[in-house]
Amino acid sequence: GGWTDVLHKAGVFHMFSSVPFLIVMGLLAVSIIACTVHRLPIIWRAARHPRIRVTTRFFDRARLRSRFTAPIGAEKAFEIVCADARRHRMRVITHDRGPGRNAYIDRFRWGPFGTVLAHTAFVIIMAGFVVSSLTGFRDQQFTLTVGYPKEVGHGTTLTAEAKGFQDTYYDDGSPKDYVADLAIYDGDEEVADREVRINSPLSYDGVVFHQAYFGVAAVLTITDDSGAEVFHDGVALDRTTRDKKLTYGRTTLPDGNTVFVIGAASGQSGTGIEPGQMKIEVHEGETSTPVGEAVLDTGVPATVGAYTFDFEREQQFTGMIVKKDPGIGIVWFGFVLLMVGTCMTMFFRHQRMWVRVTETDDGALVQMASPDRQDSGFTRFFTDMTVRVSSDMTRANERTRADD
Repeated sequence: GGWTDVLHKAGVFHMFSSVPFLIVMGLLAVSIIACTVHRLPIIWRAARHPRIRVTTRFFDRARLRSRFTAPIGAEKAFEIVCADARRHRMRVITHDRGPGRNAYIDRFRWGPFGTVLAHTAFVIIMAGFVVSSLTGFRDQQFTLTVGYPKEVGHGTTLTAEAKGFQDTYYDDGSPKDYVADLAIYDGDEEVADREVRINSPLSYDGVVFHQAYFGVAAVLTITDDSGAEVFHDGVALDRTTRDKKLTYGRTTLPDGNTVFVIGAASGQSGTGIEPGQMKIEVHEGETSTPVGEAVLDTGVPATVGAYTFDFEREQQFTGMIVKKDPGIGIVWFGFVLLMVGTCMTMFFRHQRMWVRVTETDDGALVQMASPDRQDSGFTRFFTDMTVRVSSDMTRANERTRADD
């Protein structure tokens, strides 16, 4: 109706290449980039130049904390803690500027960069969609009448031809398999040839041909009033009327008028179109009222307006989805990057702890603490490490006493 032109200009009928969609995609990409750029220096500093000094109150308030006294010297206790951390592939940074001996211990310091990779992946995926929407195409109604080549169009130099078509059925009449012998030409040279069936497409130079549907076409020859041939091809009867009695297809004449070719649906009678006949209707442009019509008998030409129509025969056609998706490689790269980033973030979380060992009258006071969020794996590791180093310190004390 009257809204058609408005909706068309708004991009509703081609949403993924419409201006509103591209604007929203651009704003989302800018937002993601801004957030990532803002966060990147923080992650970099945490990985390369972490904060290694903490206050005394930190060891009293951290989410994970442990405190125990070992019956050995502070220097020896500190060495045992650092050695245990290094055995478990943790980075150890020590300093002596606080009270006692202090160390910053962490592992998976590159894990937080997974969020950077994941956010970058979103931008790359969006870029891939934009590239495909602006430079690619998808034709879901590309029909080939068997034996009649047809230009692919969409800026390509390719021509497709269905050399043959076979369809088989189950006992209940439903399609079992259908396969087209498809050849692709670039100019006069055949560049690809294979059988195309469901889930077995043909691909050449980035253009992919998927088998989608099939049916009957009406082969017509159309000549103008000077006798020049303006059309010789099959018109695929790929549409059905609402009452399911008629099938029809359409093509366009050189003067811009539309020709509808109509046949009786399989098993239908009383339609006014007998076996071996086709009805044609010529419409001016896209108008709904025909300016001329005729029922054609096989091999008997009829003139409608300035054109003569000759219905030659019925022939099978194959319907294909033809698409070119130049951004698919970009999208796949983005998905791989997203998976890597997500795995880094989820399974290699940055784990940090601070250690302080001070000398007391009873031995070495060992304090360990971490402010990191709840993580059952790290909590278990923290607890196990506390038990390990405490036991190691006890054994070290026993060996020292035995030597004495």
